[in-house]
Amino acid sequence: MSPWTVGLLSISTITSWIIGNILGAICGFFYNKRWARIIENIAMFIRPLPYYILSLILLVIFGYVLKLFPLGGGFSVGLKPSFSFRFISDLFRYAFLPFLSMVILGISVTLQTMRLIVQNVLREDFVVYAKAGGIKDRVVLFKYVIRNAILPQITGLALSMGQIFSGALITEIVFSYPGIGTLLYNAIHTGDYNLIMGITSLSIIAISTFILIIDLIYPLFDPRIRYK
Repeated sequence: MSPWTVGLLSISTITSWIIGNILGAICGFFYNKRWARIIENIAMFIRPLPYYILSLILLVIFGYVLKLFPLGGGFSVGLKPSFSFRFISDLFRYAFLPFLSMVILGISVTLQTMRLIVQNVLREDFVVYAKAGGIKDRVVLFKYVIRNAILPQITGLALSMGQIFSGALITEIVFSYPGIGTLLYNAIHTGDYNLIMGITSLSIIAISTFILIIDLIYPLFDPRIRYK
């Protein structure tokens, strides 16, 4: 696996998963608040957007119009790779828009799923009794609701890894980011079938390994499950 793709995919997936679950839990818990409905509507609007559409929108706005970030690539031409502050900051500048594109879409998907799960958990007896006992909403949300609602999200992360990975490849192509996506795009155009088969096989192995790891560590999050 390319370190460019691994870095972009891992950081953006973890970031969007954490933020999406927190926002989804808050919106689901305070579902009758106006600000919660606004956030839900924004997520509902963003979720159907394909990765390449959102990537192009961000590229045009922040790269072409505002000129805040570069239009593509991994780092500036002529800059020698090193552990210097200049090179690392340059890496972040070039990676920010691909990262932002994946995080925005990831948050919208995770938020809506978590919101629905939280609303189902709110109907459980232990939550009703906790509220009736006068426990503060913040304690009920984080100690009772999120701890139970997060379990299906862990499984959902593993199941959606294939879609997230394909989205990362498309995002890399749009931004000409030097990862597996760009390599696969060039291989398709040049007819390098051996490289295409190699990338496809390694991608399947990587995704399957990730799903297996999630499946093996799941009992750490849910003590009701034990492998014998």
